[in-house]
Amino acid sequence: MPMLKPDYSNSIVNLVASITKGLGGEPHGYQPLDGFGSMGWAQHPLVLLIVDGLGDLFLEGYPESFLWGHRQGQLTSVFPPTTATAITSFFTGVAPQQHAITGWHTYFKELGAVATILPFIPRYRGGCFSEAGISPAQLVGHGSLLDRLPVPCETVLPAYLADSDYSRMLSGRAGRHGYESLEEMFATIAALVADGKPGFIMAYWPELDSLAHSHGMASPEVDSLFRDFDAACRHSLDSIAQQGGTVIVTADHGLIDTVESDLISLEDHPRLAAMLTLPLCGEPRCASCYVRSDCRQEFEDYIAEHLSAVCELRTARELIDQGYFGAGPVSPRLRERLGEYVLLMKGNALIKDRLITEKRFAQRGVHGGLSAQELYVPLIVVDAVSR
Repeated sequence: MPMLKPDYSNSIVNLVASITKGLGGEPHGYQPLDGFGSMGWAQHPLVLLIVDGLGDLFLEGYPESFLWGHRQGQLTSVFPPTTATAITSFFTGVAPQQHAITGWHTYFKELGAVATILPFIPRYRGGCFSEAGISPAQLVGHGSLLDRLPVPCETVLPAYLADSDYSRMLSGRAGRHGYESLEEMFATIAALVADGKPGFIMAYWPELDSLAHSHGMASPEVDSLFRDFDAACRHSLDSIAQQGGTVIVTADHGLIDTVESDLISLEDHPRLAAMLTLPLCGEPRCASCYVRSDCRQEFEDYIAEHLSAVCELRTARELIDQGYFGAGPVSPRLRERLGEYVLLMKGNALIKDRLITEKRFAQRGVHGGLSAQELYVPLIVVDAVSR
């Protein structure tokens, strides 16, 4: 499958710029989507529903679905197309080039540690960074978009995430509402738009991604879950549209399915592992490599000889210069959070190391690479007109 590149004129960041402009705010460095948006959004409730893992090519396999019937087009995610980077972009309105969150595992020089960023803990686990008085706001390059919008804002998140350190930072001053089930999520959204007053609601549903990690996107389990979700959307989003609200549905990324033989384990390449000064960072589909200064040529030669069939070796500087992480000013933190090299995995391959506190990687559905399945997400709109 060919490797693609985010289009920062037609990405989730540009969708956020359209929403910002439509609500009367000022987009932060990215242009709104061409021909998309409405100043009328500031007069009625507007909902952005982010469905974790809902790739556009996956949705295309359900042409009879309610969501496909309301699809208006295709967007790209950001790079890497993974929840940590994309969710941060949704809530800040900027790409990774500015917010500098580069994957599930990110090295923070200011902490001297590799973090699992969304739970806001060290990769080796242990206590939350907030216990040491550290805030996510100290690590993320931009504050919450919701603090800059001139309308009331609310977030609707799974109960186990709603009060987390990272969620509080992303939500800013917006109200936070936790839910325990799909039905409760839609009921919470419906209650927030019931009075018809202007406002912006950001909702996030992670279950499709979670199930795909365990079973794969092509599994009967994911098929059943998606059909249930689509049926709930048909009932609930139609009702919101009848009340004058607009609902935009999109995703942070899609996924591909892998098998055990797709996994490249760093344990099987001890010579390569010895060249690294830190564990692999980023994502298993695009691994950031911190390489000893006296081993750079050896590292390049090893990849060329042993792993060129499964990955493309790029320097972090190349990827930044070529616009993979965004457009405009580059965060001074971005370069140090990428290491010297990035391994872009080909086909369905992934590469993983393992700390002594970690079990062997066993996910079936994965994301973070530059395939069409992972990078492209749908743009779906449900309103009084589209009904």
